Amino acid sequence: MKLYPVIQALLLLGTTSVYGQINLSAMDTLSTDSLQKSEIRYFSPGKGGVNRVWDFSQKLGSKASSQVMFAKDSAGVISIIEPGRNRYYRTTADTLILIGSESPLEKRVYSKVKLSKRFPLEYGDSITGMYKCEGMYCGNHPFREIGTRTIKVDAVGSIVLAENDTVGNVKRVHTIDSYSVCMDIDSAALDTAKLTQVIEERYEWFLSDSQYPIIENITSTTYFNMDAIGTTKYAWCNLPDDKVARYINPSDDDTPDEPDNSFDVEPAAPDIIHYNVDSSGGVVTITYDLDADASIGTIVASHMGMVYSHREWTQKAGQGYSVQIDCNGLRSGMYILYINVNGKAYSEKVIL
Repeated sequence: MKLYPVIQALLLLGTTSVYGQINLSAMDTLSTDSLQKSEIRYFSPGKGGVNRVWDFSQKLGSKASSQVMFAKDSAGVISIIEPGRNRYYRTTADTLILIGSESPLEKRVYSKVKLSKRFPLEYGDSITGMYKCEGMYCGNHPFREIGTRTIKVDAVGSIVLAENDTVGNVKRVHTIDSYSVCMDIDSAALDTAKLTQVIEERYEWFLSDSQYPIIENITSTTYFNMDAIGTTKYAWCNLPDDKVARYINPSDDDTPDEPDNSFDVEPAAPDIIHYNVDSSGGVVTITYDLDADASIGTIVASHMGMVYSHREWTQKAGQGYSVQIDCNGLRSGMYILYINVNGKAYSEKVIL
């Protein structure tokens, strides 16, 4: 895809708190826009619901930032350009659709498009769809990605960015991507190649009338042969360039750097959940104790990345809790049980 030169747009900001509104669907042909993306520490997204108040005033310390640029070409393709990755979208009046992406290492083209958002965002709205992409890694390793995406506007409320500065009518969007990836140097062998699985949860906070989030929070767990091999966590704050100095606080240079790809507030925090899993009779039963109040989510997914069950709830600290996930009707075999507790991911293989 051809990119036109991108020139940073001038954002018109007054003396009061005005925030950049990135409206991708309404971009004019050959127009551009930009904002500043600052990496912040990962944090537990908390529970959903209405009238929520998210206090980010103490979470906006950052040691790294970059510019995000937006451009629309003559064919109507919108490019979101970040360091190391370009993503390409088409839009309708109310839908943002991912059609491809590329980085220095890989290129993806979606043969079955990946829905990204449907606007306007309304609390309680949700969409689910399958997607498929064909790609090339390092120029000579073809790969295929097949999965499901679920998007839900799960919360609405206000964001506290700094003392005496609160932004209202904020919508939070929870996106779950569950997918499998097969790769082989011979494209004819993709159908028999071993599969890698990924479960990714993304929380995004959107200002009113904007189509790019002000806060992003991502947890991604990778599996091989359905065994978890690693979890990465990221969080970002995305502000117009001349708002960064007002809200983003430079982190203390004397503090040690966080491990690569992990920005958890407490990377060595102890587990607050202690659980056992039973999967007899087509029902997955989780018995657990909690050392602290928690927001909990569970996913049951296949080796192909298909999500068959997703549940979320909050629970007070205590002992002797139990939850059952009815999986009757699913084909017999092995599945991934994914459990997220206050942003920390756990995984088990279950046989049904």
